[in-house]
Amino acid sequence: MLDEVDLQILQVLQSNSRISFSELGRGVGLSATAARNRINGLVSRGIITKLGAKLDWAKIGWPIQSLLLIRTEHGKADTVAKQLYKIPEILSITKTAGNVDLVVRLLASSISDFTALLHKSLSKIPSITSINTLMVLDEVNNTPPLHTETK
Repeated sequence: MLDEVDLQILQVLQSNSRISFSELGRGVGLSATAARNRINGLVSRGIITKLGAKLDWAKIGWPIQSLLLIRTEHGKADTVAKQLYKIPEILSITKTAGNVDLVVRLLASSISDFTALLHKSLSKIPSITSINTLMVLDEVNNTPPLHTETK
């Protein structure tokens, strides 16, 4: 169960994962050691799974982003996901229920590279029955704020 201090820590880390333990502790009313211990506890409980940097993909050579809505043969979503995982341009793979089996976030350096990925890599994966492509125009928010209402 998360208490109010844990929720405050998570909110701060969502906006700045590079904050020092001292600064974090001051912000939530703890010592630096207590803040570190809280974070370590959140990590060991699997609540925090990764701390990292948010990247501007366009500025590092990947201006084309798309979401691929992939349908697979019945029961083959896991097999297809494992094959997709090997493609370095794929940023994320999400299994879903509903009209599609997988939502894949793909990066490309150009439209021609995107087209080549679709035709040379993705179309060769057996068990994919359809791919619907959505081009990302702008990312409004990829890290929604944590709501602090406890359940």
